[in-house]
Amino acid sequence: MIIRLSVSNFAIINELNLSFGEGLTIITGETGAGKSILLGALRLIMGERADLKQLNHPKIKCVVEAVFDISGLKLKPFFEENDLDYDDETILRRELLPGGKSRAFINDTPVNLITLQNLSKNLIDIHSQFNTQNLFNHEYQLRILDAYAGQLGELNLYKNLLQQRNQKSSLLSEAINKLAQLNKEADYNQFLLDELNAADLKEDELNNLEKSLNQLQNIEEIVQILGETETRLNENELGIISQLRQLTVQLHKISNLGKDFEEFHQRTESVQIELNDLANEISSKLQQLEADPEKLAQLSERLDLINRLLVKHNVQTVKELNEIKQNLEKEQSHTAQTEKEIETLKTEISALEKQLNETSKTISKNRKSVIPAIEKEILDSVYRLGMGNSAIELKLVPKPDFGPNGKDEIEFLFSANKGAALKEIEKSVSGGERSRLMLAVKKLLAGKLELPTLILDEIDTGVSGKIADEVGKLMKEMSGELQLITITHLPQVAAKADVHFKVEKQTEDGKTLTRVKLLDSQQRILEIAALISGANITDSAIEQAELLIEN
Repeated sequence: MIIRLSVSNFAIINELNLSFGEGLTIITGETGAGKSILLGALRLIMGERADLKQLNHPKIKCVVEAVFDISGLKLKPFFEENDLDYDDETILRRELLPGGKSRAFINDTPVNLITLQNLSKNLIDIHSQFNTQNLFNHEYQLRILDAYAGQLGELNLYKNLLQQRNQKSSLLSEAINKLAQLNKEADYNQFLLDELNAADLKEDELNNLEKSLNQLQNIEEIVQILGETETRLNENELGIISQLRQLTVQLHKISNLGKDFEEFHQRTESVQIELNDLANEISSKLQQLEADPEKLAQLSERLDLINRLLVKHNVQTVKELNEIKQNLEKEQSHTAQTEKEIETLKTEISALEKQLNETSKTISKNRKSVIPAIEKEILDSVYRLGMGNSAIELKLVPKPDFGPNGKDEIEFLFSANKGAALKEIEKSVSGGERSRLMLAVKKLLAGKLELPTLILDEIDTGVSGKIADEVGKLMKEMSGELQLITITHLPQVAAKADVHFKVEKQTEDGKTLTRVKLLDSQQRILEIAALISGANITDSAIEQAELLIEN
């Protein structure tokens, strides 16, 4: 429940600090005194859109802060999920800055408006005389049944199962589309893979092929040049090696005459040895070399194959071709994996749908079981509120598909007049009747929902006399189940208050400001008397006020 509310620099509120308690809190005040402004401040706490025009002083920030006792609301998981510090007394704060920006905080931790809204909707419900659209909402109508049946936990279980099923259904759809695409490409990809497997490419093959092919294509020139080289090296007397041998012999004769001469001899001898090795290798190579048209054709064919594959796959290297081959092999395995994934998802979805069917049957059974009691309680309340000729019928209609709230559709049929046919509620009640019917529904749900605070904004407009007294009694009864804050103009309702605040306008330094004060017992009598007789409070009005409070 809300414990304290602090407002500064909001609309015509300069500074405001209110403390709230359990039971029924009544707020009264003349039209235009600022009661709606108070609710506007609370709506900021609930994450509604902020407007720079709401600043009283345009150069000073506006702060609205509310302290809530959440000790019995099982909200710790919410704080853990949103990485927030939990406290039994939780502070929600909203700041409007002069520059137009808005900031929100939970226990002094900055949060976005979605987080603020998600928390505040578990703490407070503001309902005005014009806010009866929920009555026409089938989801809200089903929620009435679920709350009364005490199965909001089962409904949350159903929603979690439905979310899992829908997520897996989306994954299944994606997998089926993926498999169709894989199958569409499978034949061509298999052809490409077979072609690359048959090619059996080695990473350094292209370079070696080009060298071998180049050698075979130029074999005649190679044999000619190597033959001439061998001849010049080994020719008797005039050959390079023969002449070098003679030089070596000559240098050996003077090698002992000095270190330099010895080095000349050694170097010449080394060159001779190297040339001998070279001549032998050339001779050996010449014996190996021969024209081989068949091998040349094979190499040319192999090189053409590789070049065709490079062009076909738009790559530059054999390494890249092998990577394409590996990817094609992976795609083959992807097809098998995707088929397996589809079968797994189908099995999981089937299991979830079995659970959903069982849970939805339980939910539907529980809903049907409470319909008679709900119809009776709502009728009892609307009879008390002057709608004695009303009739109501709640009908559940099964549907084949899983909806967000089970496999039920609901018809909320109502008639406010004797003998009139039952119709959908939006077609069967007037504005004033809607407010009273909504009050009856709120009375029905008091204590059934884990909602600690309900604020009713002039929901009793348009009633008087005995009906007004019954409205007050209903609200008093509701306040035994939750914290109820009511804005009213009815003395019969105001007299039922556990705590009574009055909102009034005052002028300070030529500026109109809203003040809210807590009334003591004597001030309450005078305020209720004013509600009865107007500005000129009569002794009779005071006596009536005292009697209303006493009763």
